[in-house]
Amino acid sequence: MDHTVVNRSAIRTLFITRNLPYPPRGGAPLRNWQNINAMALFGPVGVFTLFRGKPNDQTLPGVELWHHYNTVEQPRSRFEKLRRRLWWLRPHGHPLIDWLYVQVAAQQLDEILKQFQPNLVIFEEMWLYRYLPLVKRYGCSIILDNHNVEALRNTPVATHHPITQLRHFWGQIHIKTTERDFIRQVDQIWACSDQDIQWLQTLYRPKSHTCTIPNTVDVAQYNQVRSAHNTPSPEQAVPRHTLLFLGQFAYSPNAVAAELLINQIYPQLQTSYPNCRLLLVGTSPTPFMQAAANRNPNIVVTGEVPDVRPYLAAADVMVVPLRQGSGTRLKILEAFAAGCPVVSTAKGVEGLKAIDGEHLLIRETVEAIAQGVIQLWSDPKQAQLLADAAFKLVQEQYSWRISSQQIGQAVQQLFG
Repeated sequence: MDHTVVNRSAIRTLFITRNLPYPPRGGAPLRNWQNINAMALFGPVGVFTLFRGKPNDQTLPGVELWHHYNTVEQPRSRFEKLRRRLWWLRPHGHPLIDWLYVQVAAQQLDEILKQFQPNLVIFEEMWLYRYLPLVKRYGCSIILDNHNVEALRNTPVATHHPITQLRHFWGQIHIKTTERDFIRQVDQIWACSDQDIQWLQTLYRPKSHTCTIPNTVDVAQYNQVRSAHNTPSPEQAVPRHTLLFLGQFAYSPNAVAAELLINQIYPQLQTSYPNCRLLLVGTSPTPFMQAAANRNPNIVVTGEVPDVRPYLAAADVMVVPLRQGSGTRLKILEAFAAGCPVVSTAKGVEGLKAIDGEHLLIRETVEAIAQGVIQLWSDPKQAQLLADAAFKLVQEQYSWRISSQQIGQAVQQLFG
């Protein structure tokens, strides 16, 4: 992809990400797009993306440089393949970290750094760790935008095979080691919530300044959903009593939550509402999810969609039965902005200033989650009161205006 730079005298920021930030479709892309737009207020922004495949568009709105590397475009060298297979022998080795690092991509990033000459580089998460030494050679300030405290994401292994168990255990040790080293080498760390800041302090005691940069949404983008002007397509135009869960299902806590919905929560709802439907919307659905959709026409598994707002318009309740992970859930903020009532676990709403019974219902057990959904389906007035209070909360605490203010303070601390 060709790249061009427009010279301006200001803070020149280069984002290095493993997601396409625009159009922002859930999770990491929403956060990246929020931060890109905030940093564009300070000067030129460049973006270097690495992921599988080629994006459809050639430009990003408001971004003065964009270069993408397709991680499967060129075959890996024998040395790189061997390195990946022997990841467990290196203190900072990990399958995902090694998969994201390609020598050709590093060479292209080197050219971008020479041409764009950023004085600030922002890394998306610790998985891009192996590009850190290259960036440090240029003497620019470096921020790690830690979307999640990765050391906390200890998803149970689905098998008891001893070798698989050992690889998982060793992988967790490497994640913590790498996250610690990344944090100690950068100039500033961004986290999604004060809770995550506390976890980072407990785990790593970082010497660099840590800043809470909340996940936020562009509230105006959901106006049509909230005002009922966003009409669902035939696929999304479902009867009343529709349950929605949004997520990138390659992220294991989302996949585990989807399985819990399919196996336990949704069957309980069907006993009271036989025709209720479950929408599982997002990229990389698991084979288990797809098999469930094939068996039951009332379970809809979409895969990647161009826009989640029509699905928010079709839903009566967003349910977030998360048991693991860190960070804050943009899916909940999207539901709040769209006027969709929410039932969540405490883990799902962790880090957000949302109150049980005022902005949403917080329920822990499978039975309590199902009863919470039934409560909102049977009492539309209560559901509307929760949705109204949640919308006010997202306007006041989780809009782009708030994250831009926080980022401005962080930049001021970094550059003076």
